[in-house]
Amino acid sequence: MEFDHGAGRVWVNITDHADLMGEVGARLRAQRGFALATLNLDHLVKLRYDSEFAKAYGAQDLVTADGNPVVWLSRLAGREVALLPGADLVEPLAAQAARCGVAVAFVGGTEDSLARAARALQDRVPGLRVAARIAPPMGFDPS
Repeated sequence: MEFDHGAGRVWVNITDHADLMGEVGARLRAQRGFALATLNLDHLVKLRYDSEFAKAYGAQDLVTADGNPVVWLSRLAGREVALLPGADLVEPLAAQAARCGVAVAFVGGTEDSLARAARALQDRVPGLRVAARIAPPMGFDPS
């Protein structure tokens, strides 16, 4: 499903959970990286006015529908996609990484919150390896 946000276009190119897990699994097994974005209505609005945000979105390989308005608009256009909120994808993606023998990294927050999140996810996903926990300081500028 393609969305014209006024300053460009963004495509939801992952239609459902099986599609996402299949694509991620194939990339992990082939040792190919990927960037995943979860499109919601706030993002569609921000894409129109924030060129850096739009540039970052343009670099994403995989885009899911992370909001009912995106799902509803897709349905109205006859190009249905499933609701795949990013928060609901953390554990399944971690499990896919563990099955493929690929370590994950946690970025953002505090060192304490990252350590607790890593422990909790490792408790829920057998075999999950955490390669890094990165807690940049407030005001961190990724550029």
